[in-house]
Formats: sequence, C-alpha cells, structure tokens
Amino acid sequence: MTIVNIKPEMSIEELGRELSGYIEEHWKKVLEENIDEFKSLFPEYEDATYGMYLDKLIPPVWNELAKNGFHSAEEVKENDFVIAGCLNFRNSIEKAKWGTPDHEMRVFWIVIQNKQKNKIGTIIFEISHSHVQFDLPAPPTITAFAGIERKEITAKIHQLKERTN
Repeated sequence: MTIVNIKPEMSIEELGRELSGYIEEHWKKVLEENIDEFKSLFPEYEDATYGMYLDKLIPPVWNELAKNGFHSAEEVKENDFVIAGCLNFRNSIEKAKWGTPDHEMRVFWIVIQNKQKNKIGTIIFEISHSHVQFDLPAPPTITAFAGIERKEITAKIHQLKERTN
C-alpha cells in the first residue's frame, strides 16, 4: 500500500504537498486510535506523550521519503533527542507567546537532502498541543520552502507564526 506518492526527483515543494496530504489524512485517525493510551500516559510523561503520538504518526511517511533517497541533511549527534525518526529537538522552537498553556505550539524543521546529497530545502512541522492535558487543539501542519540555513529557517518560522497570531 502506498501512503504517499514520493518520487526521487521531487522538489521540496512537491514533497511538502505529499507530506501535508499524509498528515491531513492520518493525524486524527492515529489520535483517535490511541487517545486512551495517550491520556493515561500524560500525567506521568507530560510533553513526552506528544512524542509518542508522533512516533505513531510520522514513521510511515518518513520511511517512504527514505526509500526514495530523501534524508535529513544533518547528522544526529550523540546527545540529540530525536522523535519519530526525524524530528530533532535541537531543530525546534516552542514559544509561549505563540499560544496558551492549553494551546501551545512546537515547531520542528528538517533540512532535506536528496539521493545526490543535494540540500533541496526545509520541511517545517508544527504541532499544537496542551500542557494542561493530552490534547491536540489543531491538526499538525507542514510547510516546505527552499531555505536551508538556520537563520533563514528561523526567520521563516517566525514569519509563519506572526501570520497565525
């Protein structure tokens, strides 16, 4: 079964559209199938419970990217904390001003390289979540753009967040 239509020659924008479609189609199903487990784990694990959710949501689509030669351009370091096989906390931002304790936002980014090891752009992954109880107040979102430098990535994230607030 093909969950997305990834091809090795795709641009970052085309990958972004495929990833967005996958997230839109699967985020709620994964949540509903596992909600009781996540709610019971949240009092003990708090924010880490969202990592458990992402560990169920993202690997199928990330594996499809890898099968087609796409990978993170950044090497994982020994002390990095990576969830879902691709979201590195070192490459994420969470800002209180973007939400409230019951509707917070964490934004991850992944610089993507293709089979030829060319950096083709960045995937920005946003997840709304609550610090009060296990809840996803809004669907996760994907934004793809051609930038690959940390400074331009963080500027793009701030631009996206200013538009939504």
